[in-house]
Amino acid sequence: MQDTPPPSRAELLALSSATLRPRSRPYLGDSVIASITAIDPDDAAIVRRLYAFLGELYGAVDLLNAASTGLAAVRDLLARSDYAGLGAAIRRLGAALSADATPLALRKAYHDVRGGSLPALLMHLDLVEAGEATEQDIERIFILVRDHLKILRNALPDLDPAGYERDLGTREHDAALIVQKWSDASYGTEAARRVMVHLDCEFVGGVSERCMEFAALDRVIYNLINNAARFADDARVLVHVFPLTDARETDLRFVVCNRISADHRDRLLADLGGDCSRVFAGGYTTGGHGVGLQICGDIITHGYGLASLRDALSGGYLGARVLRDHFVAWFHWPARRADAG
Repeated sequence: MQDTPPPSRAELLALSSATLRPRSRPYLGDSVIASITAIDPDDAAIVRRLYAFLGELYGAVDLLNAASTGLAAVRDLLARSDYAGLGAAIRRLGAALSADATPLALRKAYHDVRGGSLPALLMHLDLVEAGEATEQDIERIFILVRDHLKILRNALPDLDPAGYERDLGTREHDAALIVQKWSDASYGTEAARRVMVHLDCEFVGGVSERCMEFAALDRVIYNLINNAARFADDARVLVHVFPLTDARETDLRFVVCNRISADHRDRLLADLGGDCSRVFAGGYTTGGHGVGLQICGDIITHGYGLASLRDALSGGYLGARVLRDHFVAWFHWPARRADAG
């Protein structure tokens, strides 16, 4: 199959004609969670160890430090914290679980504890340990560790109750945070593969009213980008973010695209036919567990106060499609334009 151009803006606009309803209440980002007490005790100890390590790491790369100082601080932290042992422990997380015997809510928590920004973060830390990191790696580590700490608190609210309560406080988050982390980002995956993420976002305004809501949005974005990175045939992931209306209170459409091989395209079309959006419902995967895309569906469904994932899919709140040789997944998120001035 000959490579074709990525989907155009006109094609991205035509993905859905959704008439999005306003949220019936503020979204706290609290819809896809589990308790740390429900996790296997050995795994819970690993999660707590990981969380403590990430807290120390966040302090080491605080933006108040120069990147060069941060590099030395991270190197020192890895040397005294048994980083190799922690990595081995993380790889054991959930290894003894049986999918059939584990409640789906708990499987989702495990998925994002091990996923989210953690695989990319570990790739950069490996570079630090090997003496191959640069100051740019420290800047990425700051973003990735900040995100994963919030994702852990979002998935497991009682892991750090005080931190969770702080994250529930009112604090507007701007789309500039998304631009900061995803603009031409070199991004690592679970398979230690590096892809380039290219972001197209000119929207200026707020996308969240509290840290927990933004963490839920992050879980959707990371799951979609991790999925796209796994299958990107040319090691490129394209992310488009644009408003649907000119109103101050609007909705953003997030679109994540990746080129796929001819074999992958044929398999998707054969298995799913004209309804690729079924990937969000679970039960279908081409190499993973399918849980990450279910998490996306859950968060968008609850975020808009819809009755079911079926309503979210039929209403075009999120979906997926194959456009020529690209797999395209999208979702919507409420936003508020910045005041002119």
